[in-house]
Amino acid sequence: MLSQKGKQQTEEFYETLQDQIDTISKKDYIVVVGDYNARVGIISIDGILGTNGEITTNSNGHKLKEFVSVNELKITNTFFRHKEIRKMTWSARGCRSIIDYILTNKKLSPLINDTKGFRGYDVTTDHYLLISKIRLPKKMAYIY
Repeated sequence: MLSQKGKQQTEEFYETLQDQIDTISKKDYIVVVGDYNARVGIISIDGILGTNGEITTNSNGHKLKEFVSVNELKITNTFFRHKEIRKMTWSARGCRSIIDYILTNKKLSPLINDTKGFRGYDVTTDHYLLISKIRLPKKMAYIY
């Protein structure tokens, strides 16, 4: 359960994130990647949340689902079927979960071919590398 301070920090985070999203044109491709400490569950929300996550949900997960719903974003991790080990993005003290996500807008989401975690990279963190394969249109090949 989040403390009052934790709830306030979460609210401030989403307010700041919303301010940034509001500056982006709906015509642009949007990718928002991060550690949300959110566990969103597996109950599908059409076009927003798939069924390939983990069963557990938490208050941060509810907040993230609300945020993506309002902004018409998609939680890409949950739409691709993988072995459990490829779904997980965090591991510590014998526990594993999915708390890191790649979010995209509706314009970019059809171009996402896959999103999955990779273990074993030599970095000092309890998070796994999270990768999305994106098929960009040819006309974008010249954008730097």
